[in-house]
Amino acid sequence: MYKKLVCFVCCGFAILNLSSCAAQPKSDNTNYPETKRMVIDMLKTDEGKETIKEILKDNEVKKELVLDHAYVKDTIIQQLRTKQGQQYWSSLISDPEFAGKLAKTMQSENKDLLKKLMKDPSYQSMMMDVLKAPNMQNEYLDLMKTKKFRTQTQKVVAETLASPLFATQLSGAIEKAVKTQMKAQQAKSQ
Repeated sequence: MYKKLVCFVCCGFAILNLSSCAAQPKSDNTNYPETKRMVIDMLKTDEGKETIKEILKDNEVKKELVLDHAYVKDTIIQQLRTKQGQQYWSSLISDPEFAGKLAKTMQSENKDLLKKLMKDPSYQSMMMDVLKAPNMQNEYLDLMKTKKFRTQTQKVVAETLASPLFATQLSGAIEKAVKTQMKAQQAKSQ
């Protein structure tokens, strides 16, 4: 559809040039500004407006206009750097509907980014520093003292103990520990 718009404009230029050549004797009066004005006038007609609207409704044109242009990226970056732009984006993100849709579209990218960061040694080091910070340790301890946390922990432990897979693993570990203990006792008695 974008191609249709370009084609429409080019055809307009061609028709204007051909009609101006046929209707008038050769003259240097038709120059770029006048041709530009004529094309703009032609696009301002109801027919021209309808054609442009129809072209812009096409999904392929929308994709090309939005996704394939570097100036859109540059515009967003410039907008984010200004105080007014930051306020605008803050108000957009505070809208729950917009924030939800934005989060859904970025979910897989964020997940991939987090996976990459978790493999990055410098990121791991920073996370460990944060987790080892005394105030964070105090927060963890305070969290563990809450009734809600203890209830959740009890629930998780009960679910884990009820799991057949865990029961099998636990019995295997107990058997191994018993065998090791018995061998140690036999070695001491000899």
